[in-house]
Amino acid sequence: MVKPEFRRLPLVVESTEGNYIISGGKKYLDISGSAMTVGYNFLDKLPSPVSLLVYDNVYTKELTDRLTKISGFENVAYATSGTEACDAALSRWERPIISLEGSYHGLSHLTYKVSNGSGIDIKNSIIHLKVDKRRDQVEDPIEYNEGLLKEAKANMNLEEAIIIFEPIQSDGGMLVISEEFLKYIKEKVWEFNLKVIIDEVYTGFGRSGYILYSKKLDIKPDMVCLGKGMAAGLPSGAVLYNGEWGLPYHGALSMQGGNMATSFASLKVLDFLTEEKLLGVREQGEMVIREIRKINSPHVFEVRGKGYMIGIEVGDKDRFDHEKANEIRKKLYENGVIITLVGKHNNIIKITPPLTITQSEILTLIEKLKIAIS
Repeated sequence: MVKPEFRRLPLVVESTEGNYIISGGKKYLDISGSAMTVGYNFLDKLPSPVSLLVYDNVYTKELTDRLTKISGFENVAYATSGTEACDAALSRWERPIISLEGSYHGLSHLTYKVSNGSGIDIKNSIIHLKVDKRRDQVEDPIEYNEGLLKEAKANMNLEEAIIIFEPIQSDGGMLVISEEFLKYIKEKVWEFNLKVIIDEVYTGFGRSGYILYSKKLDIKPDMVCLGKGMAAGLPSGAVLYNGEWGLPYHGALSMQGGNMATSFASLKVLDFLTEEKLLGVREQGEMVIREIRKINSPHVFEVRGKGYMIGIEVGDKDRFDHEKANEIRKKLYENGVIITLVGKHNNIIKITPPLTITQSEILTLIEKLKIAIS
């Protein structure tokens, strides 16, 4: 089961300074992702949150124009979170849903059902495929999936069913979907004429090093879901789509979806995400991975990721070591760095710094990681 930690830390945030949280006179560098992609203190002159349900506004109009140009999609429907965006996208077609084990799409009723489970969920018409070859799997995932789909076809019509996936599973363990498995997904899309939903709530808007990571994949989605740092931490989300959907409220999926204030914030984020900045995220992310891989520690099984989505798996070939991962977390906290743990066994250190992190802060982060892990 994949369920984000959302672990409360024993501190009270008094203020923020740059990329740091201030509490009790101490500064903490937050690389847990709670800076919501961009960073703290990013917005100024924020307009009122006028609802798109009642009024058009210049900021949402401009944001829609820019998102359609960037993505190549015709339309944008606005939500107030990534969960809401995924839930709406999954509800567009009343068909069986294919998802991937280890995925996380939200905590609403439908997204939670899709995110958790294994095998075939007949009651909710959900099929959970295994992803790649993981070290806690005995069976070959492709062979297993073929048997699963064969069984599913006997109970439900998979023609034009929905498939939803994250290109990089975040809470599932910072796992980048391999080219081999992506090829398998494309084969199933062609075989069953599947509707493809790509969840870019985490990878979108710069965290992966791209505004839309899905554009780097050789697959054409029917919908892309956005959220998280789209509006620098303000409650926002969106679904990019083509064709008719029949939405009743002018492209707003909820009362405050795509309101004036969050649209203004999203435009600020897009202005910030220059090609130079995105290239820097990709290069700095590769540098962090290289440096952590140099650590000679029996506690580190693997370091993986893309951009500022990096996972350090703690354990060895026989053990998923949550206890050691928690020790490292505590050591980092004592040294002024905040991280969270993810993955099925809660043994993966998640490194998701804000995009505003500086070169010197990254170097400091690497040194503190080396000390804590060693």
